[in-house]
Amino acid sequence: MKKTLKLLTLIITFIGTATFIAGCSQSTSSTKNNKITVTATTDFYGEVAKAVVGNKGHVTSVINNPSVDPHDYEPTSKIAKEVANSNVLVANGVGYDGWMSRLAKNAPKATYIKVGEDLLDKKDGDNPHLWYNPKTMPKLANDLAKHFSKLQPKNEAYFKANAKQYIKSLASINQQIKRINAVAKKTTNKEVYVSEPVFDYALQAAGFKVADHSFEEDTENDVDPSPKTIKTMQTNIKNHKIAFFVFNKQVDSKTVNNLVSLARKNNVPVLAVTETLPSGKTYKTWMLSQYQQLYKIISTTEK
Repeated sequence: MKKTLKLLTLIITFIGTATFIAGCSQSTSSTKNNKITVTATTDFYGEVAKAVVGNKGHVTSVINNPSVDPHDYEPTSKIAKEVANSNVLVANGVGYDGWMSRLAKNAPKATYIKVGEDLLDKKDGDNPHLWYNPKTMPKLANDLAKHFSKLQPKNEAYFKANAKQYIKSLASINQQIKRINAVAKKTTNKEVYVSEPVFDYALQAAGFKVADHSFEEDTENDVDPSPKTIKTMQTNIKNHKIAFFVFNKQVDSKTVNNLVSLARKNNVPVLAVTETLPSGKTYKTWMLSQYQQLYKIISTTEK
């Protein structure tokens, strides 16, 4: 997703924080009217924090525009100040939103949760699109309840109840994944091609296997895939060696567009996904819309 959104990201966030950070005094984490203050790097993590903290806190989601690429985002001085005055910071981690780690140095008393490293045992270099792992949001909700309870012990039951309710609200996602798994088990061809590793955790949970790791890694790292790799993919698409093709529709790549067109021309199903939360959707409706597309593809194919 890096190439397409990089310029727009720079335009939106060109006011950097270097000057602010250099002159920023070591601010202690504070509360607004005795409320817990939370800053999350993305809106889908901010959504979890809002659900758990409820009316006992205030949550700022830094990236809440689907046109902004989290890989290349540069925070403004306003955001740097928000971070410095937060009690809890939530980032994806594993190199996805490293700018938060820079800002977190000015909030030494804040609890800094890196979802990848702290909750999922991931490290730099691992696939960073952790929100597509169905285990991520429940783990984050419970972890936030624990940290909020330390800040406001008298509201522990409230936070835990909110976390439980939020996790319960995601049940339909897991139900949809189970439906997909049931069909996938009957599918002889479980290999799929992807334009980049955005949807990989979801595919794994659904019972499918990514068959073009070299291509997806090249795309993710802004490297041109080799002609040999592309040739192999083209041949396999024409010969229906894959179950379907997944692409990130937020990215405009000639190579990917050509492969998508080839797949459609040869009646290979195509699944369109996004890396960031679309406007007007919640995490739940976002995930469900994509899983429902996937279920429709594989159930139709199996008939």
